[in-house]
Amino acid sequence: MKAFDIVIVGAGMAGMRAAIGAVRRDLRVAVISKVHPLRSPGLSAEEGLNAVLHDGRKASGKDPAVPALMDLHIKDARDCGYQFSDDAPLETMVQRAPGVVRELERWGCPFSLEKDGQYALRRTGAVSRPRNLHVSDKTGHAVLYTLYEQCVRLRQNKPDKLRFFEEWLVLKLLVSGNAAAGVIAMQMDSGKTEVFQAKSIIWASGGSGRVYGSTSNALTSTGLGLAVPVSAGVTLQDMEFVQFGPTQLPGSHIQITEAALAEGALLLNRKGERFLASYNDSREEMELSPRDVICRNIYREILAGRGIDASCVHLDMRTLGRRKIRAILPVTRELCRKHAGADPASQLIPVRPGQNYMIGGIHTNEKAESDINGLFAAGECANPGVHGANACEGDPLTEALVFAEIAADSASKYAVQHRNRKHGSETLFRNALEEEENKLTHMLTVKGEVRTAELRNKMQELMDRHAGVFRDGMGLVEAAKGIRELKKTLAEDLHTDGKERRANPGLTEALELKGSLEIADIIVQAALSRNESIGVHFRNDFPAPKGRRRHSLIKVRKTKIRIRYTGVKSRHKWLKEIAPGKLAEKL
Repeated sequence: MKAFDIVIVGAGMAGMRAAIGAVRRDLRVAVISKVHPLRSPGLSAEEGLNAVLHDGRKASGKDPAVPALMDLHIKDARDCGYQFSDDAPLETMVQRAPGVVRELERWGCPFSLEKDGQYALRRTGAVSRPRNLHVSDKTGHAVLYTLYEQCVRLRQNKPDKLRFFEEWLVLKLLVSGNAAAGVIAMQMDSGKTEVFQAKSIIWASGGSGRVYGSTSNALTSTGLGLAVPVSAGVTLQDMEFVQFGPTQLPGSHIQITEAALAEGALLLNRKGERFLASYNDSREEMELSPRDVICRNIYREILAGRGIDASCVHLDMRTLGRRKIRAILPVTRELCRKHAGADPASQLIPVRPGQNYMIGGIHTNEKAESDINGLFAAGECANPGVHGANACEGDPLTEALVFAEIAADSASKYAVQHRNRKHGSETLFRNALEEEENKLTHMLTVKGEVRTAELRNKMQELMDRHAGVFRDGMGLVEAAKGIRELKKTLAEDLHTDGKERRANPGLTEALELKGSLEIADIIVQAALSRNESIGVHFRNDFPAPKGRRRHSLIKVRKTKIRIRYTGVKSRHKWLKEIAPGKLAEKL
């Protein structure tokens, strides 16, 4: 058994930022990840991060315009999220975002600048003014490497305080008396299992997009990282809110950054028309409309017979010019040439909506606390209530970094306060480890006939068809039935390639699939339960919102999914009715 002050599950942006914060507080930290940190899914995050800056160059200041601009950031996020955002976490994110920028720049993150030295800010979709900082179209790459460099520096300076456990798969969250006590993880190359005891735990396992077939998420985003805390009794929030991006390359998992739309690229139908002008909800902002609106209207255009090959539309980047594309969208150009066989500087690029981001996740508050004592969460696996029913482009990265630092602070204080408390008993750890060992042995010895890939493909087909951009009750019922059958097959008739635990990718795939099916089932049940259309959740059979703003809270008890609702925590009935600058006066 390994003992630490804080265990962090996940080594992406949120995980590494949390590790930096915890080590700074002189605590012993373990970071557990199933891949090397520089292979984390955040590497492909291209959209940048949003923050209100002083005079365009400084990340803070006493300029009286700053509070009013922060109010506008809050208003934009709430309007984009259909007024489903909770006030406290949203205000926390906006107020702390400039500090995130200042910190990243001090660590060496090379944000794109204008010729006069000011930040190059983009105005992305569904926002009122430019506030999106970026590193051309490779922001995720730059931020992830910047954070990893800091982790390497801390590991060198404090070798006894920070340890990375790479290629370890977390199998179980240990809870004793409604308090987190540790995790059980399996080393993927040796197959050995180990208990990691902790005084507090930060969950930063990332997204679950691979429950869908059409997704830009990495292969590692299977949902197991979210299924593990769910099985331990952790509450999830708004799992029906799954965000799709409008510019995925057909037949691939490549998402063309929406920065292309922000820079002036156009969406065209088969006739070469800017079809967004034909729909009331996108006529005004066109390509700068919210993501959910663009995705729905792309599908409407395809269903009306005006799509390309009845499956996609065209992205026209030719209007940007070859020089501008080379300067600010170099990765995008390379991806288009390699995966679409077309140069965006001179040719049209076929695109279609694809799953991009999970808004739903572990229910947390503005302090990153979950409903399990000592368990904190940040990043895509968490839902503090910032995004509401639709996320503004650039806010997810800001949220991940802000709440990772908050999680580090909260977890550190909890670990210090409970330093002398016994976190779990030897009997708990021994019995839990034995139980996981037996589960692994059973999975390897079952003589089934159905392979993991077959079950995974069926799950993804069900999710794409029935739980995508458009949904309806009959389809969701069919998806729920299909997923139940797949879960039964997994338990009774799964053929696991390889019969040893050591270096067995077949075993890892089977474990990941189990988590994927659990999360897919939760998404479908939550979507079926919400009989209204709001933001990214659009029901053809209930096309209007109910008028009551409420979050869904999901728990799994004895394999049964339980859903209840709670009101949105808003001090103001409609923030859009408050003039810029007024909110700052009330805080």
